[in-house]
This record gives sequence, structure tokens and C-alpha cells, in this order.
Amino acid sequence: MDFAEPLIPLAETRSEQTARRVAWAQGLALTGLLVCVAQLAGLAAPELAGAPLVLASGPVGLGGYLGSLGTFLRQYYDSLVPYVWLINYCGIVLFVLLFVMSFLNHAKDFSGFVKMMEAFGLPCPAVMALGGLFSLLAGSLCYLTGIPVLMEWGAEFLLMFLIASTYFGHYKPWKQSKDMSHFIMILKNIGLSGHCLLTIGFEVPEIGKDGTPLGLHGALGSVGAFIGKIYLFSRPYSFIFKYTGLVLFVVPFVLSFLNHAKDTKQFVGMIMGFGFGRTTATALAVFTLILLSVSSIFYVSGIPVLMELGAEGLFTFLLFATYFGHLKPYLQSGDMGHFLNILKNVSLAGACLMTMGVVIPQIGPS
Repeated sequence: MDFAEPLIPLAETRSEQTARRVAWAQGLALTGLLVCVAQLAGLAAPELAGAPLVLASGPVGLGGYLGSLGTFLRQYYDSLVPYVWLINYCGIVLFVLLFVMSFLNHAKDFSGFVKMMEAFGLPCPAVMALGGLFSLLAGSLCYLTGIPVLMEWGAEFLLMFLIASTYFGHYKPWKQSKDMSHFIMILKNIGLSGHCLLTIGFEVPEIGKDGTPLGLHGALGSVGAFIGKIYLFSRPYSFIFKYTGLVLFVVPFVLSFLNHAKDTKQFVGMIMGFGFGRTTATALAVFTLILLSVSSIFYVSGIPVLMELGAEGLFTFLLFATYFGHLKPYLQSGDMGHFLNILKNVSLAGACLMTMGVVIPQIGPS
């Protein structure tokens, strides 16, 4: 159970190029459809689209449509509120784990990192390598603080690293070799980049709530005051970062759903390969497809309770996909490709936990 091979053929004849373009169009169309479907609740019940969403009526901000289930969920979320800081920070730690490990690996073999930059054809490879290490270290440290302005800076540093590493480390090699492992990494990096944008969208409105320009108690003086004005100007547009991040984050899950739904027999066979019988494998395949589609729709809705449920669903998928698709094979073979997939899935799971920690206090009236 993995972000399996996408709907893109390996060969590049004219007919296959056409098929590839059609597959991309299908993927984009489905993503757009999911986004539109996710907005139907707000169109049907305008109070769901209110700002802030915590003002929406009903026990969980869905206008009371869930009845007794909504009341149960309200009690469930109330019991979690005292622990959201723990959920959020566990998510932060898991999210940056990939970047910390990457920093340690490249710092340990800096000469190898420089040679990698040379292979990418970049000018001043040593300077570029130092820049990459700085982005990883500064981004991880800032992100781990939990302070809104520093988390926003950390998200920017990590986003810059993700963009560069995705383009040079995976996209260009994929274009040359059509190696599907590179394409899967591209998808996961898109999801991680989406979470960085989501972090920016969540944190910008929180910057300076203590009455100082950056929420750092005036530590940066006039520089902080100037940067604070920039954030004050950009605050009304933070929803753009937030919603773009939501859409990008679900891209790997949507394409995984597309691929498995395209060939359910192969999907059932894959699950049987994990040691399950045909009946159980069929049930798990159906459950996984429903989980991926519904969770993706919920996540991009922007409605706190649905985002939380979507994050739980995607987190559940990641747990099973990581254990059966990568951890068990890695323990058997020691393949570092599986290890890298484990790290990226852990970071994606951390992003889901962070989303839960942020939106749970926003769900319905307290």
C-alpha cells in the first residue's frame, strides 16, 4: 500500500506521449473536482463558510447536521483540547525529522554533497552546498521552536530546500530516465511543500499577537518593526497560502487513489502480497480507496472538523502504507530507497498530526 506508480507510461512514443498528457489531465481534473466537491457543504449551508469557522453553529460547527454523532464528536474533541499542544508538537518533530536526517547525512559527507551539486550543473557548488545545509538547519531549528514568526521563517527555508531538491534531485533525473521512484518522490515532496505553505497560512495571522511587531517582544528593534509591517500587510492574504497548501498536500494521496482505482485487481494482489487472504485483501482495498478519497475531500474543505477527520484518515493510510509498503521490506532487504520513503512518510504523518493540533480548538463552539 504505497503512493504507487503513477498514471504515466515509461516509453515516449507519440501515442504514449498523448496518453501521458491525458493521464496528467485526468489527475488535475480529479483534483479540481475534489476541491469543488469539498466546497459543496459551504454552498449548501453558508454558515459553514463563515470566518472564523469557529462561529459555525452546532456541536462541531456543521450546523447540527450530524445529530447525536455531532454531540459525541464534541465530547471527543473536548477531551482532546488539553492535549493539542502535545499533538501539535509531536507533529512538528515528526515533520522536521526528514530534514534533520538530511542535514546530518550531507554534513557528514560534505565533499559528497558538493559533488552532487556539481553533478546538478550548479555554479559555485561548494556555496550551493553550504546554502542547502543552512536551509536545512535554520529551517528545522526555527520550525521546532513553535513560535509563529520563527515557524513561518522555518517553513520558508524548508520550502526553498524542497523546491530545489525536487527539481534537481528528482524532476530532472525523472525526465531523463523515467524512473518511477523519482516520480513518487516528486509527489511526496509536493505534499511536504504543501504543508510548508499551510504552515505559513496558519502562522502569519498569529504573528505579533502579543502586541509587538513579530511576537518576539521587540527583540529585533526597528528591523522587527519593518518586517512586522510586511506581515500586517500580508495577513489578509494568508488564506491563499493556506488553501494552496491544502490542495498541494493531498496531491500524492489523490494520485495514489487514481492509480489504485484504475487497476483494483493489481491493488488487491499487492495487498495479498502483504500476507492477507483474498477476501480480507479485497475488503482492505475497498476501504483504502474510500479512505483516500473521502479523507482528501475532507482535508481540502477548510472546515475544521472535516479537516481533522481528513487528517486522521490520511494519517491512518500513511501508517499502514509505511509499515507494509516500506518498513517490512526495508528490514528484509536494507534497501535505502525504502528508508527514504519511510522518512518522507513520517514527515507527511507529522504534517497530519500538526493539522489535528491546529484545527481541534477551532471545531465548533467550545
